[in-house]
Amino acid sequence: MTGQSLERTVSIRTFHGEDAGATDYSEPLPVEAMRVEGVVERDKDVIYWEQGDPDNPHNWSNGRKWVVSLIGILMVSNSTFASSLPAGAMSYIRKDLDITSQEISSLTISIFLVGYVVGPIFFAPVSEFYGRRHVSIVAFLWYSIMSIGCALAPNIGALLAFRFLAGTGASAPLSVAGAQMADLWDDPVKRGRLMAVFCACTMVGPTLAPFIGGYISETQLGWRMTFWIGFIIAAISFIPLVLFCPETYAPILLLRRAERIRAEGDIHAVAPLELDDRDLKRILATTITRPFRMFWQESIVFFTSMFLSLLYGTFYLSFQSFPMIYQDIYGFTPGTVGFFFLPLAVGAGLACAVGIAWDSYCHRRQKQNPNVPLSPEFCRLPIALIGGLAYCTSLFWQAWTAREDVHYAIPALSGIPFGFGFSLVFLAFMNYLTDAYEIYAASALAAASMCRSFLGAAFPLFGKTMYDRLTIPWASSLLAFAALGMSFIPILFIRYGGKIRAGSRFCQFLLERKRIQHEEEQARSASGAASRAPSFKGLALEKEAV
Repeated sequence: MTGQSLERTVSIRTFHGEDAGATDYSEPLPVEAMRVEGVVERDKDVIYWEQGDPDNPHNWSNGRKWVVSLIGILMVSNSTFASSLPAGAMSYIRKDLDITSQEISSLTISIFLVGYVVGPIFFAPVSEFYGRRHVSIVAFLWYSIMSIGCALAPNIGALLAFRFLAGTGASAPLSVAGAQMADLWDDPVKRGRLMAVFCACTMVGPTLAPFIGGYISETQLGWRMTFWIGFIIAAISFIPLVLFCPETYAPILLLRRAERIRAEGDIHAVAPLELDDRDLKRILATTITRPFRMFWQESIVFFTSMFLSLLYGTFYLSFQSFPMIYQDIYGFTPGTVGFFFLPLAVGAGLACAVGIAWDSYCHRRQKQNPNVPLSPEFCRLPIALIGGLAYCTSLFWQAWTAREDVHYAIPALSGIPFGFGFSLVFLAFMNYLTDAYEIYAASALAAASMCRSFLGAAFPLFGKTMYDRLTIPWASSLLAFAALGMSFIPILFIRYGGKIRAGSRFCQFLLERKRIQHEEEQARSASGAASRAPSFKGLALEKEAV
């Protein structure tokens, strides 16, 4: 459980500037000069995971991993379900709260997504300071309480305020669940398959909500019961979160083990996390700025964010366009309009199956040629190309079939390639960013999340004006042409992604990190000390990952 004393393991001084790659790997440093806030002394022993350690989340049983992962997916589904919950009740909210502008009422969705922009900036770093479990519980409890506020809101101002606060709390699962999966699953194949289920469930939530909310609003229960339903579902989901979702973040688990060992009398035990300066302000400053820097400096992050943002914005714009099509053209009630979102969920399920099948194919191909590693571009992006084309097709399909002389089932079926394409592109690029940036994936994903949530909030605000001025066929076609242009991004990355990563400071740092770890593994094997604790050089690299 304990490694060598630091007197024997610390021999390399490693600097990491705020930017990746600002590293000095060679300057030796005497042990006597080491100082980490008075915690680490020469006689301290570093706690680390033993081979096959049962407390290491990577070594938990598959059943336990799946339970924790599915709870995380349940939390995310709650979050996305709440994002579109008012969509089916919009006309009733306007009438009851005396709202004359459709743009104002659409803010009930947009302001929730603004919470998605704000929340991850803080929840991601805090989860690595206090652990995933505490952040998940506190944030989800906050979201649940704010849902009650939405149900009781006396006016539109109060409703919007509570929706923003609820969205902030609901953003935590989106930030923490992905990191939680990385904590549990070190096998990229299994993680990729789980991500396929994750992406499908994130689509199911917002497609079911308008259907449920619309029908409830038409009854005597009224639109407020829509938010009560959201609270009830959240309260039920909160139970397994508290009872069956343990801490998964390895540095926190090692910290607790070190504290327990010290409490039992071994005062020399220290966790790797205690070797770092655990200053929350510093962590927040680094992690808040890094996503913005990666967005502007990393071509992969920038263009991925643009593609996902267009899809996300178009998806939330559908909560404006579907009522225009199925209420205004075909004469359905608000409750019935929610039914037409269900084909999107069918498409998401198909995308999940395709994603798992493609992942299995790549796994088999890699096993046949183990000495020739497959690139992240090959493993992830071909399905993004398929998804992008399916998404464009769905928009053109809906644009030119949504008219009175065409049966409503025809435009409704366009929702299947819509959900299929959206989920497939989302799945592909989420995995691609994770594979390309590894320890920096959280920052890359945060950049993409903030960008797409921002556009998801903005699109519904101008949706009605755009459809009124351009008409449904041309407004939808405009979005389709934009998506068609974005569909070339996977092709460019497949062709040039390797060169782009080779020129990335972040990716260069990752290559150097792997080289150092490989050299250390060879050195330990040569000395017959394969089970020893990692050297401080490797440990410092791991600290930079946070």
